[in-house]
Amino acid sequence: MLDIKFIRQTPKIIKEGCRKKQVKVDIDRLLDIDKKRKELLQKIEELRHRINIISAEKPTTEMIEEGRKIKAELKGLERSLGQIEEEFNDLMLRVPIPPASDVPEGKTEEDNVPVKFWGKLPKFDFEVKNYITLMKDLDLLDLKRGAKIGGFRQYVIKNEAVLLEQALLRWTLNELVKKGFTLFRPTSMVKELAMVGTGMFPSGREDAYKVDDDLFLAGTTEVPLMAYYANEILDEKDLPIKMVGISVAFRKEVGSYGRDVKGIMRVHEFWQTEQVIICKSDEKESVKWHEELLKNSEEFMQALKLPYRVVNVCAGELADGQVKRYDIEAWVPSQDKYRETHSDSYLFDFQTRRLNTRYRDKKGNLNFAHSLNQTAIAVPRILIPIIENYQQKDGSVKVPKILQKYLGFKLIKR
Repeated sequence: MLDIKFIRQTPKIIKEGCRKKQVKVDIDRLLDIDKKRKELLQKIEELRHRINIISAEKPTTEMIEEGRKIKAELKGLERSLGQIEEEFNDLMLRVPIPPASDVPEGKTEEDNVPVKFWGKLPKFDFEVKNYITLMKDLDLLDLKRGAKIGGFRQYVIKNEAVLLEQALLRWTLNELVKKGFTLFRPTSMVKELAMVGTGMFPSGREDAYKVDDDLFLAGTTEVPLMAYYANEILDEKDLPIKMVGISVAFRKEVGSYGRDVKGIMRVHEFWQTEQVIICKSDEKESVKWHEELLKNSEEFMQALKLPYRVVNVCAGELADGQVKRYDIEAWVPSQDKYRETHSDSYLFDFQTRRLNTRYRDKKGNLNFAHSLNQTAIAVPRILIPIIENYQQKDGSVKVPKILQKYLGFKLIKR
């Protein structure tokens, strides 16, 4: 959520941000509603003040009658205010934060701009197999029975692939704890407060699984981690707060029908380790940590020796709260292209305003903190480039050296 004062002062910037992000919000209507809301609040305050004056004096018949009329008028005005507040709040929740000046324009992932390439693309002296064939032949993946059990986009990971997933999760947790991150295993079920607060609602409501009237399955570990400090006042000396969480996430993938319908690229349920940072409300501070989070995940990709590229995500692909986002995309040989494995975002105070997460600075002033998040590892998606890049001529798959100490074996074979 943005500061209404910022919207009042810079309507052109807000409208341009909406255009770039392809978000339809009537900013003129919001400003009109805001004006009516302010006028009503002022009128209500004046009437309440008059009631207080009457109550403090010895009432005359005329004053009693005046008080009765004021109370009746107040009741009507408060009813009108309630209706206006409802529309005002709904519109405020739909206004996206404008993208950073160095975010490229564009509408789809095809418009993302590569900013870095790492690693040499593998050369094979045999016909490359895709990960589905490799994992099926090695008895690592069962899509047919996964669909039988759980329906569309469900899967079963088996045998060494299970151990590989667990090794990836544990390894990334260990490395981030070394970097000063506090370890969390949060709940995957969250209240609407958490979904609205992180910006998943209202625009992403259709993509979330609802458990109960006020309970949903989180689509990313970022949601419960950010909600952890909702409605709290932190101390500046404790910032930045660096969290790494591990949890299972759930997504309906409503917007991806027709894309990656087979396999484990886009699934309804997956495990991940996620980095989240809450820092001071300073743009330079956010940008610094944005680059630091990217560096952490690049180190994971480099340790896995997976060729990848980093892209500056275009405005049309950014979520409402994202000021800027880098995606890391790993090379997938069978597809002859890079595919996204990590997302690194900074959001300024978009989430913390919604969650009412503030900190007291050295001067005693209260400020809304800034927030950032970045994937550490997401499984099973990361298995795709690992399986394909490490495939051997005989159909076996090598284990990345960095993970061998966690697994106790170097090769997955028939």
